[in-house]
Amino acid sequence: MKANWGERAATIQSQGDLDSVIEDVRRSGQPTMVILEAENGNFLVFGVGQEESVLTFAYPDGRSFHSLGADRYREGSLYFLCNDDIEEFMAETAVPEQDAITAAKQFLTSSDPPPAVQWESDW
Repeated sequence: MKANWGERAATIQSQGDLDSVIEDVRRSGQPTMVILEAENGNFLVFGVGQEESVLTFAYPDGRSFHSLGADRYREGSLYFLCNDDIEEFMAETAVPEQDAITAAKQFLTSSDPPPAVQWESDW
C-alpha cells in the first residue's frame, strides 16, 4: 500500500509503518490529509493532526464516499493540508480523529470501506 501526505510518500506494509506516517504528520504541526492507495486501486483519505478528522473512500471506477459525523446538520468547517493546499471540509463530515485512525488500520488489512465510520455516497 502507498501513502502520500504533503510532499512525503512511503510504502505501508504494516500497522507500524502506518503509525510512523501518523506520527510524522503530528510532528509537523500541520493538520494534513493522508492518502492511502491499496494495490487494488481503492483509496482512503483521512485527516491527521486535529481532534476531529474527515475521510473519503474511493473505488478506481470513480465511486466515492465521505464520512458522516454524529451531527449531519452541523455547520462550520475543518481545514487540512491536502496536496500542498489548505482545503476546507464540511464539519458535518467530522468524526473523532481516533475513529479515522482506526478506519485507516482497517483499510490497511482489507482495502474495503472501513466499518469504523459511517459512509455516505458523494453522488
